[in-house]
Amino acid sequence: MINVANDAGVQTKQTPGSYCEAMRRSHAAIAAGALAVGCVAGGTAGVRGVDGSSSNAHLAVAATSLAHLDSAEVGNLLHGGVLTPPDHEPGIVLTDTSGARYNIRSRGAGHVTLVYFGYTHCPDVCPTTMADIAQALRQSSAAVRRRVTVVFVTVDPYRDSRQVLRRWLNGFDSSFVGLRGSLAQVVAAQQAAGLPVSRVERNGKTIEHSAEVLAYTPDHVAHVLYTEGPSTIDDLRHDLPILVAAPAYDA
Repeated sequence: MINVANDAGVQTKQTPGSYCEAMRRSHAAIAAGALAVGCVAGGTAGVRGVDGSSSNAHLAVAATSLAHLDSAEVGNLLHGGVLTPPDHEPGIVLTDTSGARYNIRSRGAGHVTLVYFGYTHCPDVCPTTMADIAQALRQSSAAVRRRVTVVFVTVDPYRDSRQVLRRWLNGFDSSFVGLRGSLAQVVAAQQAAGLPVSRVERNGKTIEHSAEVLAYTPDHVAHVLYTEGPSTIDDLRHDLPILVAAPAYDA
């Protein structure tokens, strides 16, 4: 099951298939019940080295391009939830915590870009997810860490100022990129990413948002997503070397 979190810490459960369909359809279609199986669970048959890293064979497969593999093959290779078809990375432009314009696609060139939409006042899912990503990166090699960019987009522009967002992200990793914009800009960014639009109230009492991490590879395509859970750190630590090895080209 996949989580959609709200401000009270309540998580709405959806099946992986229904959620991935939601990512490719409008929020209105979800509300209307127009759901169909759209992704498969990531496989767990990946061979690991003695240090828990991905095998050389898997890295070699990734180097030939994940785009040439079908969903079952990607699922056997990676532990994340497989998106079928993969989602192409949009050119989302928002403002970073220094006040500069930040284009997620162009700034992530040659990198794996992990994108998450959440907010700093989230009671559980957001901080847990950021902590898991930070821990997975700490357990990865320096070569992998240099090729991974983590982007956190706040869905709460009323409370998450640039200063608040920067201070919160520094508690996990100072390299994490924080982005914000007007509510209209954030809604447009979620729609561009194929995510259900968050529900925000000005009093900050109720916020519902998607609780998944999109992983865009150097070819500007999201082949998999990750959810908060007990296996998130291991899944990311296993998959990141494979995702980083994917060839970069302007898809």
